[in-house]
Amino acid sequence: MSDNTPVNENISLAKSALEIGVMGSARLTEDDERWMQARKLGELLAGEGYVVVTGGYGGLMAAVSRGAHEKGGSVVGLPMQHWTGIAPNRWNAALRWSTDYGTRINHFLRCDAVVALPGGVGTLSEMALVWAASQTEGRPLPLVLLGDCWPPVIKAIRGSLVVSDVDLNLLRFAASPEEALREIQAGLQDKRVGPGPRG
Repeated sequence: MSDNTPVNENISLAKSALEIGVMGSARLTEDDERWMQARKLGELLAGEGYVVVTGGYGGLMAAVSRGAHEKGGSVVGLPMQHWTGIAPNRWNAALRWSTDYGTRINHFLRCDAVVALPGGVGTLSEMALVWAASQTEGRPLPLVLLGDCWPPVIKAIRGSLVVSDVDLNLLRFAASPEEALREIQAGLQDKRVGPGPRG
């Protein structure tokens, strides 16, 4: 079976375990260190019993999906119905199809935590929407930025846009998959005992 062969297209997993959304580049391949980090993250998340939710396609999405699948974990992909030129990766146990970006991002917003891996415009926009929802919706969602690409990006945003320290405090940074897991778990703990809505 090729990496692009969709599986279980009409199956959805009942939500019982905590779901961790992971977003990242579709372009990076196995010869890239960031791909290996994504695969390791998938292994760690599955090892803790989390359901891994990704965009469902290739690159880092496939890497984290493969890592979770090979560790015995459950993987949910979020493919787009009208993207007919690409198929979901083969490590998805379930697919939640979307007809538009709004529906797709809502799947991420319903996760219990989200990790942003290195990526491009798509990853940046998805990360920003999760960040904005944490700021405005009164339900801070643990958001972990994994990789050395993120600190300079956030520094530029802080320096050029209207972003406060309160906004920045909604973000967690990690340099390794192991650190990302620790930040996820700390964020989930804070979510259970933390303050009410911020605004």
